[in-house]
Amino acid sequence: MTNSQNNLDGTVAVVGGGVVGCFVAYRLAGMGVPVTLLEQEGPGAGATGNSAGNIQPASGDDDAFKIALGAESLALWREHLPRIKEAGGIDYREQDVRYLYAATSEDEEHEVRRILGDVTNAGLKAEWVDGQTARETEPRLSGSIIGGMLHQDCIQMDPKLLNTALANTAETEGVAIQRQKQAVGLAVAGGRIRGIKLQDGSSLECSSVVLAMGAWTAKAVSEWLGYDLPVEPYGLQKLHLGLGPAAPLNCAVRWNGVNIVCRRDGLVHAGSRFLPDGFDAKPSAEARDWLLAQVAEILPGFQPSGVETIAAFAASTPARIPLVGRLPGIDGIYLAVPSTDGFLMAAVLAEMTAELMVNGKVHDLMERSPLALAKVR
Repeated sequence: MTNSQNNLDGTVAVVGGGVVGCFVAYRLAGMGVPVTLLEQEGPGAGATGNSAGNIQPASGDDDAFKIALGAESLALWREHLPRIKEAGGIDYREQDVRYLYAATSEDEEHEVRRILGDVTNAGLKAEWVDGQTARETEPRLSGSIIGGMLHQDCIQMDPKLLNTALANTAETEGVAIQRQKQAVGLAVAGGRIRGIKLQDGSSLECSSVVLAMGAWTAKAVSEWLGYDLPVEPYGLQKLHLGLGPAAPLNCAVRWNGVNIVCRRDGLVHAGSRFLPDGFDAKPSAEARDWLLAQVAEILPGFQPSGVETIAAFAASTPARIPLVGRLPGIDGIYLAVPSTDGFLMAAVLAEMTAELMVNGKVHDLMERSPLALAKVR
């Protein structure tokens, strides 16, 4: 699509170089839109780079709608990954993984079977396995497991490398990336966006802006525009565990809210533990011990060779539904804010944002998005 064929007039600025911001910029540019991406630290420096790198529908306590949305995003990831691999020029260590959602009690089994129904209804590959079959798949699993869902429609990759590859791909599509540029305000006149104020005193003119800053979006919109958004920073504690000479896990495991997945670089990512530290998240000994206890209980046969504790934060939104669409009251301002599963949702948020901006197409999610709760103080 050429510039004259889309509904936008002028440059679109995307603020935020995580996986969502880079994906939005990449898709807009692919539709013929001139795009400038602003990133103050470098692609993937924030929540993206500290994620598990999972494209895993049903990554949390999701309902049927959210799982179907995750399935839609997974399909879009599969569509675009060949292009990202070709143009990105980086091995981001992707792999298909099987995720065992383990149950050790009747109550857990009831919940896992509920998730299984929603996962299969969304057209994803998954099945129920008994405890013996689970342990035949991965002998290091606990004998307490009575069964679980074996989710076979998941991808895992190194999140920092993927984000760099995606940024490179966006540049091949024509995106101008301005690194080490921090937005400190928005220029609004006549009821619409006119530009972005930068920390160095300069400004960037634009006709539209997409704010894809994760948890920082609420802080920015509050300080710059006087809006209150239903977004909070959600402090997350994670572990990177060494495998040492042990063989990689034969499947990833989800139990008691913790995902445990073996990366291709030999590390095992285990997370997350919520601590209400928000933007001040720091590695916690208590969270480290708790996460190690979960890993030891569900995988007693796995003995990590080393432990690194990681503190990060993501955006927390009502019911973990993304904020996506136009900011009410000011023309030309769009938000693309996932909840705690931003890596999974990046592809579908980018697609619906680009389709809305270029073609005026409204995705079903936008009818449920908490963006309608945005209020001017």
